[in-house]
Parts: sequence; C-alpha cells; structure tokens
Amino acid sequence: METSNAIIYIDIDKDTPRINFWYPTNLPEDYRNYIADECISIISGDPTFIPEVLLIFPISALKIKVLIKYFKRENFNINKSASKSAIIFIFDEEEDQIYYRYMSYIDSYFSNTVSTLLNLEKNGISAEEIHDEIVKLHMILCNLTDYLSAKSEYVPETVEPSKKISFDRQVDKRKYKVVVLGDPHVGKTSTILRFTDNVFLRAYIPTMGLNITQKIFDVDTSLVELVLWDIGGQTKFELIRKKFYEGASIILVLFDLSNAMSFANVPKWYQDVKSYMENNQALKGYLIGNKNDLVNKRTVNESDAKKLAYALDLEYLEISALTGHNVESTFQKIARKLLNF
Repeated sequence: METSNAIIYIDIDKDTPRINFWYPTNLPEDYRNYIADECISIISGDPTFIPEVLLIFPISALKIKVLIKYFKRENFNINKSASKSAIIFIFDEEEDQIYYRYMSYIDSYFSNTVSTLLNLEKNGISAEEIHDEIVKLHMILCNLTDYLSAKSEYVPETVEPSKKISFDRQVDKRKYKVVVLGDPHVGKTSTILRFTDNVFLRAYIPTMGLNITQKIFDVDTSLVELVLWDIGGQTKFELIRKKFYEGASIILVLFDLSNAMSFANVPKWYQDVKSYMENNQALKGYLIGNKNDLVNKRTVNESDAKKLAYALDLEYLEISALTGHNVESTFQKIARKLLNF
C-alpha cells in the first residue's frame, strides 16, 4: 500500500509512545509503531526538552522522511500534569527540499492545529472531533506539497527561460549528500543560503536539528545536484546528529575566523563524524573558514588553518557568507571534487 503522505498523532509518556490517531486508517500497525519509536528517540534522554519548531527527520530503513511537530499538552483529567505529544507527517525523501525552503510557512499550519487540539482537549470535546482536525491537517499538507512542488520548479540562473533544462531528458546528472558541520553561529545556514539563493541571513536562527536544501547546477558537461544537510551544532542535538551522517559523500566543517574557540572545536566535529563511519574509513571534505570580511576581528590566521586542514586530510578554503566572497567558487570546487572521486 502507499504509505507516504500519511499522518500520525502520538502522546509520549516516559519515552513510550501512545498512538492516538493516524490517517489513512489502513496504515499498518508495525509501520506506525516504528515511526513513533524513531520520533521519540530524537528527544529521549532529556525529559524537559521539546523542540520549539518543526523538524525534518529521515527514517532510512523505510526510505521516508517525516515532519515532526512536538508540543507540550496538559493531562486535564489526571492531576493536570504536563506531557509531550507530537504530530508526524510522512513524505517521500525526494520532497525534502520543498519543506526546508518553506519550513516556517508550513510550521504555521502545524501550530494552528496544535492550538486547536489543545483547546478541544481542554473543553472535553470528543475524540472524533480531534481525529477530524488531524485529517484536516493531512489534507492541507498534501495540497501544500503539490502547490509548493509546482512553485519550486528549478530554473538555472544562468540559463534563459526558453532554454530551461528539462530534467525529463537523459542527462549526466550526479546527486551527492553534503554534510555541513560546525559550532553554532559560525555561519553554516548563512553560507548555504548564500549559495542556494544568493541571500545573506542577517538574523541568526538556531538550526533545530536539521535543515536540508539543494542546488542543481552545471559543472563542465555534468549536471550536479548537491543536497546540503545543515546539522545543528547545539549540544542538545548530539544524539540527533549521529543519525544524519550515513551516506555522506563529503563533509564541510565550518569555523568562524573571528572566533578562536570555533576553530579549536574543528577536530571534535571531525572525530564526531569519523567515529560513526564504517570501518573507520577516511573522510573526504573541506575545512572552511567563514567571515573573512571581518579583517580587524580575525583571530585565526591562514597558516594555522592550513596546518589543521593538512592534519585532518581536508582541503582548506576561506569565504564570507556576508559578502558572498568565494562562496560560489567553493561549491564549484566541491562539485568537481565529487565528480572526480
């Protein structure tokens, strides 16, 4: 049966899921349970932690991804104690870049549904009406997916509209997973946005677990698709990060040239990935120093950065996500390196 674009509503009691509702109604029980267990594993170990925003999470064994909205709810009939719940939307892996691009927009629909559910439960409304709200959200998300997919059709910036690349024709297209790592505030998300949309993110927004985006572009005679996994650097996401390293074609470790501590932590990020690679295999990648526009605030010199890159068997590059300096050429180099592996 078709199991993508399904929705599940669960309660979480002491890291144990209780599945309240799901749609379509013929979603297999073992399938529902597996997804619920995976989603609980993200926040297990910290009874107080509830991510504040919508998350994207891969479930590799099922070849799917999920949008997860965690929230706190009141057990109004049981001593008014608080518990956790989650709404989980299941979708095909190839649609992940749509949700990344419009994450805040989609999050608003989840938030509206959560608010409605909490009000219904507080007022003792029947389970049937709560189920109807879950089904309504499912319908909205399915329609949004279709709409945003059409809206997000890729048109290369350097190609005239009349010469738009058709991805239906036979072309030499290569797809690679690029994992982007580094301390919080070093500019990972800003660098990705500068590359994919030529926009600098001027307000820092903490990456909540994972953001995924892509760019497809020409490299010599090949069409290259880079799928960029921007993995949150906060300590509380340590357990989550480990799930996202699998299948990486290359790693990019970013640090802030004006922040010596972010440079000192580079070996930690390198070892974090390496410890989860099969057979202790060598890592291919780049060490990238960001914010080279901050000349007067620079604390890491180029010589030291190159020495560390050499020690880790990485190539070294410097960029500025603010000005765009060397960002495009860096990703061109990354794409050529991937094509030559």
